[in-house]
Amino acid sequence: MALIALPPAGRRLDAAPAPTGVRPGGGEAEEAETLLVGIYYNGTLQDETIVYRSRGEYWIGFDSFLQKSGLQEEGRTGELVRYPTNLGTLTFDSSALRSFDSEECISFSALKRVFLARPAFDPSLFAVMLDIPWRPGSGSKQRGEEPDIKAPSGTISYIGIEARTDFDFDDEPLKNLLLESSGRALKGVWSVTATGDPGERMTPSRYNWTTFNRHTALRLGTGYSGTHSLIGSAAMTGAQFGWNSRSIVGRLDAEQGWGSETFLNFDTNQLRTLEGTAPPGGIAELRFDGEVVARQRIRLDGMFSFANVRMDSDLRRTEVRIYERSLNENPLKIVDFSQSLATRSLPGGEIMVRGGIGRSGNILDGREGSTRKTEAFTSVLYGISRRVTLEEAYQQKTETGSADLLSGAVLSIGRNWTAALYGASSNRRYGADVRFQGTYRHWDLSYWGTGREAGYVSAEQSRRASHSMRWTLRAADGVSLQAIGRRETGDDSLAYSYLLPAANLSPFGWWRLAATPHDDRTYRYETGLRLGGSDRVTGILDRGVLSIDYRHDLSRELNLSLANDYAFSTADAITNLGFDWYPAGGSRQNVSTLFSYSKGAFGLSGSLARYLNTGLRVAMQYSFNMNNAANLSTSQLVPIAGAADARRVVALTLSWDLGWSQRGFIPINRNEVTLTRGALAGSLDVDREATLPASDINDIRILLNGRSLQQRQVNGDFFVGRLRPGIYRVSIDRENLPIELVAEQKEMLVEIKNGAVTGMKIPLHAEYGAAGRVCGENGEGISGALVSIRSEKGEIVAATRTNRFGYFRSDGLKNGSYKAVAESGDGSSAGSERAFSIEGDYLFGLDLTIKMP
Repeated sequence: MALIALPPAGRRLDAAPAPTGVRPGGGEAEEAETLLVGIYYNGTLQDETIVYRSRGEYWIGFDSFLQKSGLQEEGRTGELVRYPTNLGTLTFDSSALRSFDSEECISFSALKRVFLARPAFDPSLFAVMLDIPWRPGSGSKQRGEEPDIKAPSGTISYIGIEARTDFDFDDEPLKNLLLESSGRALKGVWSVTATGDPGERMTPSRYNWTTFNRHTALRLGTGYSGTHSLIGSAAMTGAQFGWNSRSIVGRLDAEQGWGSETFLNFDTNQLRTLEGTAPPGGIAELRFDGEVVARQRIRLDGMFSFANVRMDSDLRRTEVRIYERSLNENPLKIVDFSQSLATRSLPGGEIMVRGGIGRSGNILDGREGSTRKTEAFTSVLYGISRRVTLEEAYQQKTETGSADLLSGAVLSIGRNWTAALYGASSNRRYGADVRFQGTYRHWDLSYWGTGREAGYVSAEQSRRASHSMRWTLRAADGVSLQAIGRRETGDDSLAYSYLLPAANLSPFGWWRLAATPHDDRTYRYETGLRLGGSDRVTGILDRGVLSIDYRHDLSRELNLSLANDYAFSTADAITNLGFDWYPAGGSRQNVSTLFSYSKGAFGLSGSLARYLNTGLRVAMQYSFNMNNAANLSTSQLVPIAGAADARRVVALTLSWDLGWSQRGFIPINRNEVTLTRGALAGSLDVDREATLPASDINDIRILLNGRSLQQRQVNGDFFVGRLRPGIYRVSIDRENLPIELVAEQKEMLVEIKNGAVTGMKIPLHAEYGAAGRVCGENGEGISGALVSIRSEKGEIVAATRTNRFGYFRSDGLKNGSYKAVAESGDGSSAGSERAFSIEGDYLFGLDLTIKMP
């Protein structure tokens, strides 16, 4: 069975702009191309993943493959690892793995040869297909497993609260409160969001209930139609449905979080919120064609979000770069949100039907002047073959008062070319959209053309036509040359037209030069120079403004930045000096300061953000006279639209996420509980008699199915989100566990349900030991003597024998009173006993004397 993997909506898959260093087997580093792709396992979209291409061979992350396929290690002998399946045991030589960007990867060849899989990469769709003929484990054994802890079946799953206030010393304070809640009911998942000034009426802005099975999904409540950009999307309150002939779960699973109103959305050419997960306290940087247009501190819940990003009709590369601590570091990952034709392609034989009907807008929003009319839409996508997908759509919108019609196709032409041809009618006028992409090893070509008649969509719209073209030549390693062209006309007038060269040169790892044209035919020039591992200088000349930015990492905990902007036309300049401090090198708290100077005036801004536990975060900020440096703000808060000329502002944000489970309310990260996935929240329940400081149980790894997943843990509390429904084996990694702590149960079977939080406690108690020596009356050690440890009730709780020198040790003793009884190994002498106590520590020097006959 050939499976075509499609990426989550909104992802372009030819992600990484530069080769990745690889050091296989400790040898010399070789170069690999990185590709960000969606991946299907046996017809179900699992996730997006990085695929590496090196010397004609493709490689994927081995840990990710094991996790998604469900394989569990049965045992190993040296480098040989055994994995049981219903078809038998697979034996893999782990020395065949290679390290790419510190991630162990397995080649497609090894997947075919050892794991009997059929992996393939289709360059025309930028997709990975993985067909696996077996099931993990022995089959029948896993089906009968009963969980030790069951997932909650209904009610509420979580409550999220974000309270924000901005206090302007010269004006009234501004307040905003966000309330969000979700849960399970009637075999579905519901979600409600309300936001606004808590002193005024707060109306839910989003509310819906969604249920689904393998082929069908139904949503009741608010949402958007999410149709093709040629006919636009309509906001509505009503019912939406979807049906897929293979599996609809992957389309639902692509949803990044509850912040999106879209339901089974395919299109990306609209205002979008670019969001994702990243290391807390790091830096997220939004770039268009390499130009930094926004930069933000990653929130302490591990989320970044760039709201209302225009996914325009040009062909610019839109990406978010993630840095752990400093911009001087290489990015941890690059998430490419650029447009791709593959988002609307389906595998051969697959059919996707969507539709909905309701009233326009939010029916609970009763503001004056709001009207409600009937909205309806439906669309059908049919994968005729792996190379042709057809789409037909109908939409009835309030704005036009007439039916919008759409018809089109996505075509894969050979191995390297993909095209999309769409035509539409709106307001009884016509529009068309034509796109094609060609991708080769050393060059690629993209074109996007749109045309609309006058009155299309609405009577006020003018006639418009636009064309965008981009040709990229990768002439050598680190040398990329481009030809960028755009032409746009409206009502027979020419808005702009150009075909200009561009370049991105980085022949050395420490130097970069880029030149990119604007629509007005001016250029933006950028150069970057890396001085060692801790210093970087960036220079930008754009529209008559020269910007010089110097960054220096004083240590892992402290970073410095010095920036100066100079405008040639006015001779104005602004200088900024900033510091970022991560106390103790961790990411649970961050202190940022920024000093600004311009035209004889100084400004100051400072912020403190702290992660108190998994669900509770607080951030504070003070700004004075920072109007001229607003784009360099240290803010880690969600902004409120305040006065632009405010000179002094104090801001405070409190974010609190509480999940509800069998244990009551538990701190969680609500962004990790989604429509198709659930979460595990718990704590290490340490016996009261174990007198341990809280720091001794920080960051102890929790293992799911024997593997450690990313988690936030403070003082024994842990949280793991975005888990697929199923039963997981939960245990503790003893590597960082204090030596005296022992789990009462080696592992526990825990059930996870989508849209729900399963709570658990892992009981731990302290166990110590007693050691000493058994001697005869002459002081010589007695070999082989039996030493039994008895409780106050006289029960034998442990027994051991002395070594050749008479020494013994007995472990596994809890706090309490005991009695040690020693007897000679041959029973020829009288026993000896001694009372002792365990009080929060190991006991040594427990000597006993046996009288010899």
